[in-house]
Amino acid sequence: MDSSESRQNLNQIRTGEADEEASRSEKVSRTAAEQLVGCADSREEADFMKSIAAASPKLKMTAPAGIEEEVMIRIADRYDVIDTDFGPAHVGFTPRGISAVKLDVEEDGAFESYYEERLGRTTVRGSLPEAFAEAVRRAIKGEKIAKPPVTLEGLTEFEQIVLENLARIPAGEVRPYAWLAREVGRPKAIRAVGTVMARNPVPFLMPCHRLVPSTGGVGNYYYGPEMKWMLLEREGIARKDLAGWKQRGVRFIGSRTTGIYCYPTCRNARRIQSQHRMEFSSPEEAAENGYRPCKHCRPLSL
Repeated sequence: MDSSESRQNLNQIRTGEADEEASRSEKVSRTAAEQLVGCADSREEADFMKSIAAASPKLKMTAPAGIEEEVMIRIADRYDVIDTDFGPAHVGFTPRGISAVKLDVEEDGAFESYYEERLGRTTVRGSLPEAFAEAVRRAIKGEKIAKPPVTLEGLTEFEQIVLENLARIPAGEVRPYAWLAREVGRPKAIRAVGTVMARNPVPFLMPCHRLVPSTGGVGNYYYGPEMKWMLLEREGIARKDLAGWKQRGVRFIGSRTTGIYCYPTCRNARRIQSQHRMEFSSPEEAAENGYRPCKHCRPLSL
């Protein structure tokens, strides 16, 4: 019996693949063992395995602090609760960004259910990165955030396109729902755009409060019109101005010096001196007076 055959016999006995007679045969076992001992290659392999066994206890080490949480963050969605000016906020997140913000839930279980229903994924409690927490607080305070740290995974392609274009509306400015529908290439989908706003999982960061009715005012808002007023005022839009424009039927402001008309909250409209301001109720009226649309706010064309 050579060494390779001996190894095969021993392995079959060890794994239970050998027949019953061979497994109980002391002669076979003893012969195989003697053959392995007498084989230089087998002795070398056995010595190597002994050295591995002797060294293995030295390989034991304590995992770095926080590694369990870090691993969980990378394989599962997480959420945390932070204090804001509007009370506690549940904030969902992944390594790619903030995925949900909710103010109107009191229990973790309610947020977990909302998260799974809205985004199709489960989430577990974790520690929100400070940069994410700061972004939510700043957005609620009305401060400018160049690039909101959000992720729109789990939303439909249409929802993602709508919210990405929504984020292009600068702080301190508003646009009508029809404007956003046009920007995403679906000018007749005004109602669909409104539905996306009502189901926006990342409000404040994706600023649905900056969308208003074409007829003026602030319109509806998931957290109520009063909060919408407050958010806009924090960004520098005076409530009396919006209310006044609606009352007078003003939808656009033009400049006599440039011949350009804008939405009233456009940064360019704000620079127009009172003696040079013109008010229009429609794009048609502005065009009839020889005015052309602003390239910044891109008011609805004829």
